Amino acid sequence: MFRFLDPVLIHLHDLLAVLDQWLPPALVIVAVTVLVRLALHPLNRGTARGTVRRRDLQPRLAELREQHRKDPQAMQQAILDLHREEGVSPLPGCLPLLIQIPIFSMIYRLFTAPEIGGRTNELLGHTLLGVPLSDHLVTTEPGGRWIFLALIALTLLVAAFAARQLRRHMAQDREHAQRLDPGARERMTEGQRAMQDSMEQMTRVVPLMSFLTVLAVGSLPLAAGLYLVTSSIWGLLERASLRRISAPPAAPAP
Repeated sequence: MFRFLDPVLIHLHDLLAVLDQWLPPALVIVAVTVLVRLALHPLNRGTARGTVRRRDLQPRLAELREQHRKDPQAMQQAILDLHREEGVSPLPGCLPLLIQIPIFSMIYRLFTAPEIGGRTNELLGHTLLGVPLSDHLVTTEPGGRWIFLALIALTLLVAAFAARQLRRHMAQDREHAQRLDPGARERMTEGQRAMQDSMEQMTRVVPLMSFLTVLAVGSLPLAAGLYLVTSSIWGLLERASLRRISAPPAAPAP
């Protein structure tokens, strides 16, 4: 898997072998994760600003829905035209997530492939506190499983905080949307209400997706687990920071 990355990975392999004299590969993985997430931070800030701009359009969108309430196709086209005129994407960006996929794939192959570019992979012998970075929870020696269990416990804690954080943010956003357009549901057709109810059910599952990282850390090699744990911690802190940009204004006092 990911053998097509070998022309690039062979150079990274040699670089890590040289850096090992001063910086162990485990710390390199953590450092690379932080650098990648730091480089993606401007994109995430842009996404947060896009959320604010989409929210600011809600009153105008409510007017369009009322204007075209009897013609759903015209309503959809008018909404798309408004977003186009304002230079706002109707959907949140997923580019930061897509960029991380090849980075994660390279780390996975660097610490699992017996050979890279036809040469023996010397990184398989590197360890974290005596546990090979290529080991899995079920294949490592019993004495080294505590590292995996510690990472799983840390990831579980981060996932719990992340799920609570997402639920709170989504509740605040729903409350603000209702304040902007309290009669939106009454103006919807039966099909639109059914679609909204389906979306509501889906959004309730979104916070639980944080716990998928726990399963990944328990099943992937230690090197990949380090990447995921570091990225999860960064994501939790970053969302809290970006919420200052995207948080809806508080409801006026009665």
